[in-house]
Amino acid sequence: MKPGGLCIGVHAAEPDGYAGRWETALQARGATVKRLDLLGPDPLGQVAGCDGVMWHWFHYPHEVRMAALPVLRVIEEQLRLPVFPDLATCWHYDDKIAQSHLLGALGIPIPRTWVFWREADALAWCGQANYPVVAKLSMGASSQNVRLIRDAAEAGAYVERCFSGSGIVARPALPNRWGLRLRRRLKNAVKRIGPAAAYVWANRFPAMPHPTFWMPQKNCALFQEFLPGNEFDTRVTVIGDRAFAFRRFNRPNDFRASGSGNLQHDPSAVDLRCVSAAFAAAQRLKSQSMAFDFLFRGAGQEPVVVEVSYCYADWAVERCPGHWDSQLQWHEGHLWPEEAHVEDFLKRVEVQG
Repeated sequence: MKPGGLCIGVHAAEPDGYAGRWETALQARGATVKRLDLLGPDPLGQVAGCDGVMWHWFHYPHEVRMAALPVLRVIEEQLRLPVFPDLATCWHYDDKIAQSHLLGALGIPIPRTWVFWREADALAWCGQANYPVVAKLSMGASSQNVRLIRDAAEAGAYVERCFSGSGIVARPALPNRWGLRLRRRLKNAVKRIGPAAAYVWANRFPAMPHPTFWMPQKNCALFQEFLPGNEFDTRVTVIGDRAFAFRRFNRPNDFRASGSGNLQHDPSAVDLRCVSAAFAAAQRLKSQSMAFDFLFRGAGQEPVVVEVSYCYADWAVERCPGHWDSQLQWHEGHLWPEEAHVEDFLKRVEVQG
């Protein structure tokens, strides 16, 4: 450790969330915190004097593609500073297409997945697929943009929308009360939009409610194997040598569990095969922190990873009454994930420095 202790830069976008808890945990461990605004002017100049940088960024399209990933990559690869999350942890965040390729290449069990970049290929597949299948957009959380396709006709219509001139707009993952308001506002917005030609001529996309969350996705179709008989999924969050796990039960009369809010934190109900598989997957991914969503497949009820996410609800992890280590030994006690992030990150900074 350098004289005077470590200085960690924290993007201070959410003082009551991740950033605030990181700051508290860093100061409790003797580190100096430098508050950063990495979306402001001269983000690289702001990190001068820092020994490491932490930024909890979300799935806002503009922030992911044009801000967070480029800035963090330059800090990590060119300035040679440790970052959280690092690229190995976050480059595929909220990108189901990237995750399907990555997890498949690493031999991590996933549902069968089909990605099409040409409409003709997708339509040909629709004619011979086994239904039902699950259709997803590449981005989206809390089961938004996920639907069950029951036959070839429905699949073909969906593909035509994917490859249409406007594509499909990715809807935001918001609480139901907000979603209802946005749907009403969207209907009103559609009435105001009028002929699309005016927007094409002006080289603009029609204004949408809450534009931070909205982005059209087109010229690609993603389908995934439907796994029947799953009344819940199992979320396992691996941070270093700690695994926190709980079950999320499906919405009423629905096959989707993510975003239901129906959580069960009983560790005795967790299938430890999911915990072991999550540790193995985290090691292959070389991730600092990762949430894995598991479903079960086939007669043998094999655990398969449906999605991974470096970003997750910290309060849901903190409600776990304890965690497992990689030897499946249980450790009692609630823990905010930000405290685990900071403990591991400071060790990495000291080693790398």
